[in-house]
Amino acid sequence: MSVLFAIPSDEQSFPDWYLSHTPNEVEPVSIDRVEQIKADRVVWLVPGTDVFLAEVEATARSATDLRTAALYQLEDDVSEPVAKLHIALGALKTGTTSRRLAAVISRVHMDLLSETLTGFGDGFASKIEFVAETSLFSETGVPFIYDGDDRLLLGSGDSSPVAIDPVLGADLLPALIHQFELSEADVSQGSAPVLSQVQLPANFAAGERRTQSFAQFVSSPLLGGEGINLRQGEFSPKSKLKFGVSGWTSSLVLAGSAFAIWLASLGVSVVQLNAQGDRLYREMVDAYAATYPDEGRVTDPRRAISAKLAAMPGAAAGPSFIEMSSAFYTGLNGVEGVELERFSFDAETGRLTATLRFSGYQDREQLKQIFDDKGVPIMLGGARQENGAIVGEAILGESVS
Repeated sequence: MSVLFAIPSDEQSFPDWYLSHTPNEVEPVSIDRVEQIKADRVVWLVPGTDVFLAEVEATARSATDLRTAALYQLEDDVSEPVAKLHIALGALKTGTTSRRLAAVISRVHMDLLSETLTGFGDGFASKIEFVAETSLFSETGVPFIYDGDDRLLLGSGDSSPVAIDPVLGADLLPALIHQFELSEADVSQGSAPVLSQVQLPANFAAGERRTQSFAQFVSSPLLGGEGINLRQGEFSPKSKLKFGVSGWTSSLVLAGSAFAIWLASLGVSVVQLNAQGDRLYREMVDAYAATYPDEGRVTDPRRAISAKLAAMPGAAAGPSFIEMSSAFYTGLNGVEGVELERFSFDAETGRLTATLRFSGYQDREQLKQIFDDKGVPIMLGGARQENGAIVGEAILGESVS
């Protein structure tokens, strides 16, 4: 087993690269040689201060739904809107069926990390994992402190470790030791440690200090396959097809493939659109027949409903059902991941109430933004997780506040 890994010193400089075959033994590698190294694993470490780690309990039908459910579960624990965050999930916790460690990072930061890969060849870039430093030590079982090399990490042994800005170490480290109720911890030190400037709690005993560079310190868990790869979901490496043809033949094959894919996607879209239209028509006919059983099934429920609404007292005072439903469906078509389950219309208040199923929390935010941009008042009620999706209410109408 071998691992090639990068440790960024700051956001402006190139990272330092190392190669390790044995725990605690590392070999520096120059930046111009990294793509020539054959390693079983290639890792770009992300500072723990940039990543929020938490344990979640979620199950879903797909990895995408699982990440969405986990991020929604952590909404109250993060300071930014979840639409601005990216989440990556670790493996299931030992002895559980639904608990796992999750790593949350801002989408802006992930975009910046992705941009750093543009300087590498596609083959090498696709192998790189973005791994949060703190996720390497999620279940050590042994309390530890790493101090030095511009890092300060504290692990309780039972929960996710905490990364502390060394500048704030004098204030935060004693408080966290007290919070974790630690009485002792192993200590590893790199260059320029800060522990000598920190007044530790009187009941805390630091173990024998072992001199060790941060590269040596992380080499063991990296070789053991530890850590959560942040390149999940939309940030996953993009696979590319390779064709073993050349010259005009390759151009014709690519052009033909593109045309065939376009025709297939167009056909699928038309079929899906027609199927959805037919389903909506049948639902409208069934709904009308259930509401007005004496009239039986009508061929044009839209016209029949329009006539009834127009004849209702005060119908002209507010928007009609047709106007409301037209505005609603226009906005709904702008978001692919939203499915309508049911809706109702109150002519007296001019409100249309709908139950919607969202494939992700981002779709919910996007739908709200679409209606806001159109100047159409909409209120999204509380959402809940149901069968791996987000289900919530939407109320449309002038009286929404």
